[in-house]
Amino acid sequence: MAAQTREKLSTRHLLVVLTGIMITFGCSALCFSTWGLFQPVVSEALGIPTTSFALYVTIMYLTMTVASPFAGKLLQRVDVRIILSVSACCVSAAFLVMGLSTSIYLFYAAGVLLGLGEISILWLAIPVLVNNWFYERAGFFIGLCMAFTGIGGALWSVVFTALKSSGMDFHQIYLIWAAIALITALPFTLFCVRTRPEDCGLAPYGATVVDGKAAAKPQGLSAKTAMKSSAFYLVCLCAGIINIANLIAMQFPTYTKSLSGVAFDVLVVGGVMSTVMMVGQALFKIVLGAAVDKSVKGALVFAFASGVVGIFLCWLGVGTEFALYAGAFIFGAFYATAVVLVPALTRAVFGTREYPVIYSRISTVFNLIGAFASMIWAWVGSSYGFSAVFSVGLVMLVVVLVSGLAALAIGKKNLRALWTE
Repeated sequence: MAAQTREKLSTRHLLVVLTGIMITFGCSALCFSTWGLFQPVVSEALGIPTTSFALYVTIMYLTMTVASPFAGKLLQRVDVRIILSVSACCVSAAFLVMGLSTSIYLFYAAGVLLGLGEISILWLAIPVLVNNWFYERAGFFIGLCMAFTGIGGALWSVVFTALKSSGMDFHQIYLIWAAIALITALPFTLFCVRTRPEDCGLAPYGATVVDGKAAAKPQGLSAKTAMKSSAFYLVCLCAGIINIANLIAMQFPTYTKSLSGVAFDVLVVGGVMSTVMMVGQALFKIVLGAAVDKSVKGALVFAFASGVVGIFLCWLGVGTEFALYAGAFIFGAFYATAVVLVPALTRAVFGTREYPVIYSRISTVFNLIGAFASMIWAWVGSSYGFSAVFSVGLVMLVVVLVSGLAALAIGKKNLRALWTE
């Protein structure tokens, strides 16, 4: 009779998680959490408007949008060590170009390199790898990895401030960023990770193993079938609206600056709200990751409720800065949905058979919207005020909840029976 066991948590499984932590802590945090610090410094040094500098971020998101479907197919077919190592080199090269640039146009070229690198590093590789390696607790480990974008962002912000205060100009700091990106990534992407546990003679953690091999192969829909279903478009809608609603948090400093007749320093409170939100989203990524392992539906409802409470506290709590801090922290739970709940929702509806391809298509929508979301909120706030911003945000949260629940219902009722190996 064949020996049947369950795959235990091995060093190899943990090294995959460590790799995810290090690439988000380094490459992703340096990219997404510090560009706002460079904006006034670089703009002044090059004699350009801040909007011209921020355009490179839009170029980065548009590049990720275009590259996402191709990156998804590569993750399905090419050794992940090659993909992640090349991606880390792209991020490092982008910082190198910035460090050597005397023209804003080189920043736009760097934005393309960042987009090519980050689409795999942040958006695709971690969900794909964790789903490959973990049959159980995949949500928790995705959340743990993603939390380090916020943790890294907090650390690198302190480092930036210290280096700038010591007299370094932005060229030197970008060169240091280029070195950090490589040092925190390449040792792990080259030596600590494999695409699938089968490459190391293992099975996904928690999977049933018979005679040393996983008893079942990944199950789910083919990408072709998935993208013909209404559930696919509902998940795309849910993910896209999440990415718009998330960026309300980026307006907190502008929001507090617009307040009048309050008893606190609006500039200080706006900055603290942003910091508190970053701490909140880092913690809630782990909490939400554990929650989706129990119930994706429950995690979706929790994130929706957190977003609503956070918005109302920020909107109506202007009598005291502590209500604003609480609102920003709680809103961090909704902010965490982008990189934790969306991958889990995709897996729950479509399975893992062709997960990289399906999720990369959803990420295409996600990143396309992200390229313009900040400008949308800036326009709404400046044209109609922040009551309009928060009102529209609440409507978007309802759309997220309804579309997510509908996708889960369709997946359970109509699609699950179509899953194959």
